Amino acid sequence: MAGLQLMTPASSPMGPFFGLPWQQEAIHDNIFTPRKYQVELLEAALEHNTIVCLNTGSGKTFIAVLLTKELSHQIRGQFNKNGSRTVFLVNSTPSVAPLAAAVKTHSDLKVGEYSSIEDVQSWTREEWHKCFIGQQVLVMTCHVFLHILRKGFLFLSKINLLVFDECHLAIKDHPYQEIMKMCEENPSCPRILGLTASILNGKCDPSELEEKILKLEKILRSSAETATDLVVLDKYSSQPHEVVLDCGPYVDKSGLYEKLLMELDEALNFINDVNNIPAHCDDRGPTLIPKQVLVDCRAVLTVLGPWCADKVAGMMVRELQKYIKHEQEELNRKFLLFTDTLLRKIHALCEEHFSPAMLDLKYVTPKVNKLLEILHEYKPFERQQFESVEWYNNRNQDNYVSWSDSEDEDEDEEIEEKEKTDTNFPSPFTNILCGIIFVERRYTAVVLNRLIKEAGKQDPELSYISSNFITGHGIGKNQPRNKQMEVEFRKQEEVLRKFRAHETNLLIATSVVEEGVDIPKCNLVVRFDLPTEYRSYVQSKGRARAPISNYIMLSDSDKIEDFKEDLKTYKAIEKILRNKCSKSVDSADVEVEPVAADDDVLPPYVLRPEDGSPRVTINTAIGHVNRYCARLPSDPFTHLAPKCKTQELSSGTFQSTLYLPINSPLRIPVTGPPMPCTRLAEKAAALLCCERLHKIGELDDHLMPVGKETVKYEEELDLHDEEETSIPGRPGSTKRRQCYPKAIPECLRNSYPKPNQPCYLYVIGMVLTTPLPDELNFRRRKLYPPEDTTRCFGILTAKPIPRIPHFPVYTRSGEVTISIELRKLNFTLGAKQLELITRLHQYIFSHILRLEKPALEFKPTEADAAYCVLPLDIVHGSNHLDIDFTFMEDIERSEARTGIPNTQYTKEKPFTFNLEDYQDAVIIPRYRNFDQPHRFYVADVYTDLTPLSKFPSPEYETFAEYYKTKYNLDLTNLNQPLLDVDHTSSRLNLLTPRHLNQKGKALPLSSAEKRKAKWESLQNKQILVPELCAIHPIPASLWRKAVCLPSILYRLHCLLTAEELRAQTAKEAG
Repeated sequence: MAGLQLMTPASSPMGPFFGLPWQQEAIHDNIFTPRKYQVELLEAALEHNTIVCLNTGSGKTFIAVLLTKELSHQIRGQFNKNGSRTVFLVNSTPSVAPLAAAVKTHSDLKVGEYSSIEDVQSWTREEWHKCFIGQQVLVMTCHVFLHILRKGFLFLSKINLLVFDECHLAIKDHPYQEIMKMCEENPSCPRILGLTASILNGKCDPSELEEKILKLEKILRSSAETATDLVVLDKYSSQPHEVVLDCGPYVDKSGLYEKLLMELDEALNFINDVNNIPAHCDDRGPTLIPKQVLVDCRAVLTVLGPWCADKVAGMMVRELQKYIKHEQEELNRKFLLFTDTLLRKIHALCEEHFSPAMLDLKYVTPKVNKLLEILHEYKPFERQQFESVEWYNNRNQDNYVSWSDSEDEDEDEEIEEKEKTDTNFPSPFTNILCGIIFVERRYTAVVLNRLIKEAGKQDPELSYISSNFITGHGIGKNQPRNKQMEVEFRKQEEVLRKFRAHETNLLIATSVVEEGVDIPKCNLVVRFDLPTEYRSYVQSKGRARAPISNYIMLSDSDKIEDFKEDLKTYKAIEKILRNKCSKSVDSADVEVEPVAADDDVLPPYVLRPEDGSPRVTINTAIGHVNRYCARLPSDPFTHLAPKCKTQELSSGTFQSTLYLPINSPLRIPVTGPPMPCTRLAEKAAALLCCERLHKIGELDDHLMPVGKETVKYEEELDLHDEEETSIPGRPGSTKRRQCYPKAIPECLRNSYPKPNQPCYLYVIGMVLTTPLPDELNFRRRKLYPPEDTTRCFGILTAKPIPRIPHFPVYTRSGEVTISIELRKLNFTLGAKQLELITRLHQYIFSHILRLEKPALEFKPTEADAAYCVLPLDIVHGSNHLDIDFTFMEDIERSEARTGIPNTQYTKEKPFTFNLEDYQDAVIIPRYRNFDQPHRFYVADVYTDLTPLSKFPSPEYETFAEYYKTKYNLDLTNLNQPLLDVDHTSSRLNLLTPRHLNQKGKALPLSSAEKRKAKWESLQNKQILVPELCAIHPIPASLWRKAVCLPSILYRLHCLLTAEELRAQTAKEAG
């Protein structure tokens, strides 16, 4: 590809792994890892009056709400005493409600809305005073605020924060200006936060922009902060490689392009000539849709060429047919038919020159050919050229609570088979492109996507591309959504999900993805249509955030000179905004190479005096601190970075203070020695920080962060080599898993009941609130509401348990709501009673739930969270639940309690069947799996089947023959009915619905006919003979409740821990 120099991950001198879009960001060595721009803006706003220049959308409001919450301690007090109020000012009435809703949604503050000056003009001082007492945040128009200031109803000294929405209006003659004049005259002016998005709307001259910002700063007595939202990327991260490509003129020797263009232009001229026809009652003229269709078709022709124009004509014909079918007005219908005929003519003309089924590159524009050349550059290496891909395969594994190694043996089989097909993600070693192509029009995106897919079929070099498109069509923030819009919205959400998961590697998008949409860091961004304003340029360029990335702008020959002038303007604007960026650092201040002489300024931190001993120098200290912060435990959404504040001392020297993230054990800020410049001050603080981290054991004896990654070092690895060659795990994945001490709620710690000491008894209430719908009841089984039976479980403890909210668990019968209610308190139990309860508690978890594993010893009385779980029932003829000691004694006497009863039946003493014994029973086959018997619920009793009935498999004639042949068992009762049974559940994690996978995604369902046929067949059922089974002493209704216990107790622990944290926070916050 002559003349085009692109840097791709595959061609990078750093190796093919460096710069993968999903790879962790590189560790900075010379500057501290930059933090998120929202954090920097918030800190700036806390320190001084600030103007926040952010894009349209929720970004500005989010910063304002964050600042309000940070200062909320000032407005929570009583207004009559020391309490002040926060005021949000907007320019127009419609802006009041959305802003107030945002504050209400993201805080617990009381918010008042005042939108109309006419409504409040007659209010008295007392009425306003009542509002100020009852509300902490006031959202109002600037006219209302000016009115209450002039009347003296509210003084500026009682306002802690004044937020100006659309603050750029203060430059003109506007109420904002008058409000600021009153602030200037007042000695106790509130903190000011200005919000603006339109400072960069449209094209603007750099000198005018600078002048506008300076004027706004002066009026609002604030400093403008752009942070990194409008300045591309984090300040310090690598910029993409920018290329403007001249694609050359389109030469069509066949004359097809000119012919199609002429047809479309003639049709558009005709429609424009008759455009003065009056519109009917629907306000839509008869030429509106035809004109839009033809304009879109012409745009596709000029941008992409005849091949794509043919494709879009076919799509438009199908869409027009829907309009024609439903159009009632005769004139409108004629214009639609005219347009339909023209599009069919376009298709016919194209068919004369090329086959629509094949992509012919002679009939596409030079821009398209240039794009395909660029995509050729990203052709990946073959998979086998790389090392193990284990790290990649582990990247999506999350940690879920699980108490079992297996799912339900039978019921979840169907689900698991279908789920497997959804786990085939492309490996980065066969798919290293992550790109976006920006286009102007919706149809251009749709057809270009189709063209790229066709090119991939014909050209093996492009077969690696998996593309899709997103256009924002039908998505309107303030539009009422109809069903069709909802479907369109869900489709586009799915497109974005696949792109985020790297299931697709190329997205063709309109400006909808330029800003406000969360997508991965791309290594290729192509502007197919040139950006027409700075905002469009900077937002699309900002998507190229991978360590090695290209930002390519494709231009026609006749536009390239004009665009180069625009590009110079954009660069000048970017420079101005960089200077306004929070804590801005000029590129000249950031050293590319460490200064060797710096090592003489402060001695390095050396572990041992001998040569080659691990050391941290003043030049490597910042890198060590950043690396340490990157290894701190975090999830994929957390951005851990150190915070450094530098101040100038009276002596002219500089001193830096370093603050580590909140989850570092080094909580105390580290202040370095005074140094002659800010750069050295930061490095000196980092060096001192490394020394302290090593002394508290956070850096090991090789001065590397202690964590799972460094554990193997002592045994087998050279850590420095490992550091350079291994690919770091994604935070929150199995590669970065770390162990934490499990939090135990204080109310459950050491709370095991003792003989003759006061106890508390709690009932675990269970109610089926949402039964499983028919389409998810695969076996058409009966549902079992737990509230239908009185016997249940309770918790016995020596300490009271705080009240917690109800919560759901998801059983085979559906959503069950759990409550923990106090039954009785301050009663005592004898030593023998407690021993019986302890044995039963151990029996539930060891034998019923089988949670006791090899090498794990189960000692309930010595556990950190020590309490008893025991059965309750209505006893002694009372109407109240109490401890069921009789039931516990019956369990202890039962032969089937832990093993298989050795009951023998003979022809003299045959087995007799009693239906009542099996209606709420758990049964155990007595002829197999003696070490760990299978347990089954009795689902149904087949009175029409006997052991002499036909066996489902052709290998055996009857059930009796099957048992005689396979197990050598003779049945004494050949007239007994047979039992249809279900496995007792081995799935103990019931925190998510059964029809969703662990990531909350709905699992696919087979058709109702298939499921019905499958489960009506005897071959798919477990049929057992009652004579060969023992009845377990625990009834099925209580067993089903026992299966819920692990989920209930896990959720109980979490809610109690959260409640303790809430109470502690409230207490410490006063």
